Amino acid sequence: MEEEIKNNSIYKNLKYKFDLITSNGGKSWLLALNWILVLEFLSSIIEYEFLDISKKYIEYVPDGLLKELLVALMIVLFIWYSIYNFIFMKKEQFFVFTLYLSVCFYLLVTHDLSFNLLFHNLNILEILKDGFGFYVIIQILLKVIIFYLIYKMIIALKNRNKIL
Repeated sequence: MEEEIKNNSIYKNLKYKFDLITSNGGKSWLLALNWILVLEFLSSIIEYEFLDISKKYIEYVPDGLLKELLVALMIVLFIWYSIYNFIFMKKEQFFVFTLYLSVCFYLLVTHDLSFNLLFHNLNILEILKDGFGFYVIIQILLKVIIFYLIYKMIIALKNRNKIL
């Protein structure tokens, strides 16, 4: 009985810390949205790395001046925004900063400027299309976390209206 109570308190402590990090205990819808987008980008990168079929959704931009200008613009914006973010250090700007980092990382790994792979990855019905394995377990885990964060985001939006 004591062990069951201890396990229950460990579970509640972990859930509390997870909620605090991901949605500030159901108070910050922006933080929850930020984590949803970051996890969805991560999920798309995992799909790109583990499934060859994912490469058919990507429209590659040929090497040339346009691609070089886009990469240069993203690097300049990243450096500028990093410096600006660290000088003024506002929480909302940090959320945008993490989203920018996740988009840059997504583009760096997948080269998907059209975001077709990301939109394809949003379709949860296609997870089991290629059989069951390590990739499916990770994707299901990420989708469950994303659904929980959507729930927390809705709660935070409702709480925001009560506060105002």
